[in-house]
Amino acid sequence: MHKYILCFLAVVVVVTGFSLTSGRAAVYTDKEVESVTKKVVASPVYGEIKKGTRLFEDTNEKSAYSLSDKRESVLILRDFSLKWYLVKRGDDELWIRAEDISIPEDEPTAKDPLTDREIECFVNTRGFESDTDKFVWVDIHRQQVYILKGRQGSFRLEMRIECATGKNQSPTTRGLFTVSDRGEWFYSTRLKSGAKFWVRFNGSYLFHSVAMDKEGNVTDSVLGERRSSGCVRMSVDDAEYMYKSVKEKTAVWVN
Repeated sequence: MHKYILCFLAVVVVVTGFSLTSGRAAVYTDKEVESVTKKVVASPVYGEIKKGTRLFEDTNEKSAYSLSDKRESVLILRDFSLKWYLVKRGDDELWIRAEDISIPEDEPTAKDPLTDREIECFVNTRGFESDTDKFVWVDIHRQQVYILKGRQGSFRLEMRIECATGKNQSPTTRGLFTVSDRGEWFYSTRLKSGAKFWVRFNGSYLFHSVAMDKEGNVTDSVLGERRSSGCVRMSVDDAEYMYKSVKEKTAVWVN
């Protein structure tokens, strides 16, 4: 009788140690989790506003929400044509004019790459999930996009991509988003720039190729630094890969 019980327990251990999508599930030590948590650095952009700055509920300037009573630091959430900035002040999200905020210079890109196991450890131990078999992480600190495949708790790194996120004056929105739609080409007359293979993850914020002119000629091929107007740029080949392989409803985390 004891022999059969032991056999049953052995079978249970083997089954629970496997993921249906990506093989044997990894086990991470507390030391590994603590180490990678310290290495994953958030990249918020803070600006400074002066005393007496007017803050608005929207960009039509019809209703001023409040006046700042001192110089203070506010979190920049996004820009609007470099003329307005949506900022977080306490619990409020408010708009201010560009001339009323001082924005710091772009930080240099970190040169300490995460290992494949560290990337997987962080995603899997933080409980990220996705409605598809992919999960996308934009690491602004290192100017990298990590594409993982699997499911909650057992994602495996499929590809890492060098990218160029938004400058501090036009930061890439941070948070948890979802891929919604895509296209092979766009051109913005406002920005006087276009790109191939775009994939939308938050309103006007896209993944796409390096910048191009109306004729599709590359006008800015630089990657690996904060460079864009808010979108996440990558090489044409990498943008095409994302366009073809990352489906709608895929979760995207930008930190």
